[in-house]
Amino acid sequence: MTSVPSHSRGKTAPHPPGVKISIITPSLNQGPHIAECIGSVGGDGASVEHIVVDGGSTDSTLGVLRASPSIRWVSEPDRGQSHAINKGLAMATGDILAYLCADDLYEPGALEKVRAAFAGNPGTDVVHGDFFFLEAGGQKRLKRSGPFTPGRLAKGNFLGQPAVWWRRGVYGKFGGFDESLHFCMDHEYWLRIAAGTRWHYIAEPLASCRLHAGAKTSRQLAAAWREAAQMLTREKFRLRPWWDYWNMLVWGRHHYRAKRWWFSR
Repeated sequence: MTSVPSHSRGKTAPHPPGVKISIITPSLNQGPHIAECIGSVGGDGASVEHIVVDGGSTDSTLGVLRASPSIRWVSEPDRGQSHAINKGLAMATGDILAYLCADDLYEPGALEKVRAAFAGNPGTDVVHGDFFFLEAGGQKRLKRSGPFTPGRLAKGNFLGQPAVWWRRGVYGKFGGFDESLHFCMDHEYWLRIAAGTRWHYIAEPLASCRLHAGAKTSRQLAAAWREAAQMLTREKFRLRPWWDYWNMLVWGRHHYRAKRWWFSR
């Protein structure tokens, strides 16, 4: 694991009784969005620890980070998003872990609901909930994830990554994210931990996933679909991933364009 760089900012307050949540935010040139992300977490350093791992942004991001005393942060070149997440996980001190991209948001009260779910279900390893797709015009489109089963996950990633949290023991047992993956690292991680963990579903929207032209997946849809097919093939799901890849390659752009047009009317 990566050690904490000497120029990381902020101090961790004393750990109060109860469950501490650590949120990792990987970031690169997300100046227009990162302040809203930080505000949605509302980290206090004690009950909620927010760690931003920036890849060396050249926009307004560093100004936002310097003006946010409640967070810990580091800015230096990295090997991509998965590497940044793993760096943050190595720095984290919380009992519950998650990552929230710099252009995504938590819904009001989300962390309190997550904390209560873990407290009320001591045998639960992972908590997940519903989420919104946040369109460029500000419209929100609700996505119901539904209860977790490994079989559903094998057919496709139905989980909203910003709306998933896991206990530190999961990280201790399964490690961090696959740094060879740049788009579907979350899907691979959920598959890897699925058989050895117990999941709890909160049937409420807990986060918003922002859709915008500058998002990595939006800019590189074909590469994202191909990486997912390669990952699923590696995980022994052989035929369907490539069928889905070719289907999305032919129809996916039209499908997403039509959906965005419909919801922006």
